[in-house]
Amino acid sequence: MDKLLKNFRSGIIVGALSLLSAGFALASPVNVNTATQTEVESIQGIGPAKAKTIIAERLDGGHFQDANDLQKRVRGIGMKSVEKMVDHGFTIEAPSSFREPNGRTKKEGGASG
Repeated sequence: MDKLLKNFRSGIIVGALSLLSAGFALASPVNVNTATQTEVESIQGIGPAKAKTIIAERLDGGHFQDANDLQKRVRGIGMKSVEKMVDHGFTIEAPSSFREPNGRTKKEGGASG
């Protein structure tokens, strides 16, 4: 009987830890500058249409630099919306090397000859 009770307790503990791990996996941050549409949609308050708009603006206008940049460039998203999204795991981490819109890169140096 003791062995049965021990196994039962172990099973409950393992199950609880599994659920906690799954919860943490679901709550992992979603970076707006690298996320797929599905990942963006996983943030509470963002549906398929808004996710598509965010991704399209990122592709067209380059990476978002911060929350202010996001709310200025994506119609229908205000600072309160951005704050709520951040509370639900949305992050805005600009990459170390900023990508110019439409794949253009800044040319450094003088004119090439």
